[in-house]
Amino acid sequence: MRRFATLVMGAALLAGCAAGDPDGRDMRDGLDALRQRPSLEEVTADYDRMQQELRDRLVAELGLPQFVDKGNTGESACPDFADVPGAEKRTLATWMQEGGVPEEKWAGALRIATEVGASRGFTELHVVTDRPGDHKVELHNSYGARLQLGAAANTVLSVRTGCHLLQSAKG
Repeated sequence: MRRFATLVMGAALLAGCAAGDPDGRDMRDGLDALRQRPSLEEVTADYDRMQQELRDRLVAELGLPQFVDKGNTGESACPDFADVPGAEKRTLATWMQEGGVPEEKWAGALRIATEVGASRGFTELHVVTDRPGDHKVELHNSYGARLQLGAAANTVLSVRTGCHLLQSAKG
């Protein structure tokens, strides 16, 4: 019985080590897919412009106070493309406005966010919270990016890119 258990354990370990495509096809497929997307630097610049447009419109059209850059930027690896060198996701600066969006103006804020987001492909709306005085929505695009707008005591705007290659890794 002990030999059988050792044999089963050894086979399981070997099978785990052999995961993935030995000829590297999985990595090449992922690299090819990511090469079809804009570089991380390109989408970061575009999404920064999108955030600026959204902030400007919320202030101009709804009379909200100016937004303040709270930082919180960062990069991370892409779980779906873990074997592709240079594949990353990026969190852009988080922008905050003190005081939140008054309840009677939330519909306008949501309209502005969906219009601005749609201009960059953020068309998939997810309502996270929708209670009087407490709202949070996410708009997603086909690359897995997420635009988030939340309003309660304060208004928070954040964007996280989907997975993209660094320009230096595009080849």
